[in-house]
Amino acid sequence: MLELIAVLFMLFFLALFIGAGLLIVLIIIRVINVSGRPVEENVVQRWGAYLPGQKQAGEEYLTLCEQEFSKRKTNFSQERINFGLGKQAGPAVRIVFSKVYSTYITYEATGEDLSLHYVLYRKGGWFYAIPWVGLILYRLLNVIYVHEHNRLIGFASVTIDCAKEAAGTLMDKLDVDKSKRIKESSGQLGPL
Repeated sequence: MLELIAVLFMLFFLALFIGAGLLIVLIIIRVINVSGRPVEENVVQRWGAYLPGQKQAGEEYLTLCEQEFSKRKTNFSQERINFGLGKQAGPAVRIVFSKVYSTYITYEATGEDLSLHYVLYRKGGWFYAIPWVGLILYRLLNVIYVHEHNRLIGFASVTIDCAKEAAGTLMDKLDVDKSKRIKESSGQLGPL
């Protein structure tokens, strides 16, 4: 009887050990899959416009955005990058607010049409992807004070205005109707 209890006790701890090992492996796989990719949950604000039949105007749009942002004479840095993953990566203008927040202005050609995109993105750390613990760490480490939030709204307002002005200039040049093509911005900051 005592041997049976010892065997059951060993089987229980063996199952507990294997279960803990599987949980650790699943957590590692989740962190690896999520941490290196841009995720939709980290999009703070977005805006877009649609230009039918204008797929060739994408690069011109980015150039107009860069010129419009340079006119503002801000202390935020801008750079040209490839935005996206793998073969889907495309050219974009990145404007950096801080180590955490950046704006990406890009375009996507679908058939003969052109879609213009603006995304204010909040970078998350790999440790936020850990199940259960990540949410607690996020709440503890990402305290946003009122003045920082106001600066972020100002940054978003300036950058989204640059994207909208560049889109308007491009639409005027291409003689595209602006009334139904430019969307309102949406996201956590409200309409800008």
